[in-house]
Amino acid sequence: MIAKTIRTCFPIAAAAVSDKAKDINKLNVFPVPDGDTGTNMSLTLASVVRELTALGADADMEAIAAAITHGSLMGARGNSGVITSQILRGAAEGLVGASEPATSADVAAALRNAVKVAFKAVRKPVEGTILTVLRDISTRADACAKARESVEDTLDAIVVEAYESVARTPDLLPVLKENGVVDSGAFGFAIFLENFVAAALGRSTVKVEDFQASFDVDSAREGALAQVKIEANDDWEGSEYRYCNEFLFKADAPFDEDECLKFLASMGDCELLVGAYPDYKIHVHSNTPNLVLEHMLQLGQVYEVFIHNMDMESAERTANIHADQDAAPAAPPKPLGFVAVAAGSGEAEILKSLGVDEIVSGGQTMNPSTADLLEAVSRVNAEAVIILPNNGNIRMAAE
Repeated sequence: MIAKTIRTCFPIAAAAVSDKAKDINKLNVFPVPDGDTGTNMSLTLASVVRELTALGADADMEAIAAAITHGSLMGARGNSGVITSQILRGAAEGLVGASEPATSADVAAALRNAVKVAFKAVRKPVEGTILTVLRDISTRADACAKARESVEDTLDAIVVEAYESVARTPDLLPVLKENGVVDSGAFGFAIFLENFVAAALGRSTVKVEDFQASFDVDSAREGALAQVKIEANDDWEGSEYRYCNEFLFKADAPFDEDECLKFLASMGDCELLVGAYPDYKIHVHSNTPNLVLEHMLQLGQVYEVFIHNMDMESAERTANIHADQDAAPAAPPKPLGFVAVAAGSGEAEILKSLGVDEIVSGGQTMNPSTADLLEAVSRVNAEAVIILPNNGNIRMAAE
């Protein structure tokens, strides 16, 4: 039952994060404003979805946990993606051996294990990030389990706590308050959690902007969104390190992971080394990614190397935010619009004067295609559009 629920709900929650990736990107100012958190989280989740899809129909929770662990590790992108992978790993492993059906105690145990695994992966945890939200929902789940609340009430409670925790992130991390945003990774995590829970409890997936959700997260979500005021970082002083480099690593033999982490720390910051012998994911911000790779090549093989210029990504994020701010607000759609086919400029002018929004050139001997008509419909800012084919040869394409 638990395994089936995860296989059903995970793709829905992953899709919700993917849909909001661009908005999550614009929030990203920590540890650098590179605008990639939403993208990295969605890519990480998509890798898990592929692994889950490849499993047999009778896969048990142990197989599900292995797929989540491997998929998230192999697909983890960026600091946010790697940390997300460890949260998923900890929660999935914590559900192996859970009772059927699951209880609030099982949910609490899974989240406690997620906290343990995720915090272990980060050498210098920072308050006001996704890790804070994870710890807060774990604490809330523990309280629910102690009170012997139902699984449904427990899941609802942790979604509410997630958004309330997200809303508190600017009070814990000054750079967030300075830029008028909540933590991007924390916000993405809350979106994933809300949509997973909605699917697990048989409710329709809700959008983040929808304050008429079918369960009681309205005030919590609204509180988080009240903190979302995306601003450009024109006065950002820049990070000490330019490149975000990450790669998969297969060790030739067991090695000292603590010493490896110390080396990565000497190369830059945001260092992460997660996984288990022989497969690891490595992430670090550095000015010398070549030295990082050269060192690791002495210990094994590196592959799927990604090196991102965070200065360029930051500039792109700022430019995109300026473009959004400068864009004129879109007019609300009118109830009804019209697309008409006209054979000449005179007829087109008459139809325009009568209120037709878009004209498609065509007639008895020049029949527009369905694609031509559909493109015209897409340009009309209306809730519904009537197509006037004006010729029997065009009616079927219009229909």
